[in-house]
Amino acid sequence: MMEKYNLTPFNSMLHEWITCFKIKDDGKREEIQFAVKMNSQDPSLYGICDMVFNLTIPNEFEKYLSAMPNETKDDWIKTIQSYQNPKTGWFKEGLINYGMHFKEHSSAFSIAALQLLGGAPKYDFKIAKRLCSRKKVHSWLKRRPEWGILYWPGSHRGGGVAAIFATLGEEFYPHPQFFEWYFDWLDENADSEVGFWRLGWIHKITKDRLTIQELGGAVHYYWIYEYFDHPIPYPEKVIDSTLSLQKEFGTWDKEYSYCLDLDAIFCLTRCCEQTKGYRKEDITGAIIKYLDYIIEKMNTKDFVYTHYQSAHTLTGYVCAIAEIYKYYPNLFEEKIEYVQTLDITPWI
Repeated sequence: MMEKYNLTPFNSMLHEWITCFKIKDDGKREEIQFAVKMNSQDPSLYGICDMVFNLTIPNEFEKYLSAMPNETKDDWIKTIQSYQNPKTGWFKEGLINYGMHFKEHSSAFSIAALQLLGGAPKYDFKIAKRLCSRKKVHSWLKRRPEWGILYWPGSHRGGGVAAIFATLGEEFYPHPQFFEWYFDWLDENADSEVGFWRLGWIHKITKDRLTIQELGGAVHYYWIYEYFDHPIPYPEKVIDSTLSLQKEFGTWDKEYSYCLDLDAIFCLTRCCEQTKGYRKEDITGAIIKYLDYIIEKMNTKDFVYTHYQSAHTLTGYVCAIAEIYKYYPNLFEEKIEYVQTLDITPWI
């Protein structure tokens, strides 16, 4: 009989962990604020947005609010809205975002968090005016995101802008055919050998290049694909490539779990679904390998407090668990379902 994984110890420490990021009320601050770094007193857009996901995905947000009688979702919404530039529409937390994330990433992340809270941005995005024709969309996709050695962070631009408009809805699209043009270009330029895109200069130098950069970059587009139920190009190759990149001990990169593990698991589950079961046993084995390695560690307070001193790091982990829960709920003991927010808004 297959072992079932217990998330209770992790869930029980989540609220206490979150309080380590909350900005202390000095009696002068009206907004609810969180830092992105543990025990910091520097308000951060990423800090509060991450907590929206870190509480919503494990179904803990309402429980958290019930213990905070002076807080409402509207308070959280107003804080996130305060980071928006009324002239451009972009959300930023100062001159440089946490982790040097592009404004397209912080904006998509903010819009997604607002959506989960039942809110919306206050101002329109001016970039829409520059994406109102097929030629402009294709030129933007070719030149604006980085496809070379910075392919992964560069995809925050190409995926982030699309996620903004997808979440906001049709009335905010740059053009009614925006996503048709968007998918046409991406479909045409996907690499038939590995599934991911290999377009940048580094791929011309190293033609057989297949790294976590390609995986981490591609998934920011796959989130948009899945949101619109548009078939991912070469899904079998995506599965092959993703499985080949898993580390021997279970994750796809580091000794702790973060966003790249979500990326890999999302590629496996969604492409398996699209192909009606291609390499399903191998995918199940890869996911169990991941869970065998990480669940015990995530149920240990010392491990969590040591490796998750950034609010943004945990977000990828809880969403990875939500993705596994969606397709393999019988692997877990819990009856409280994790929410896959990527099915609600295609960014995290």
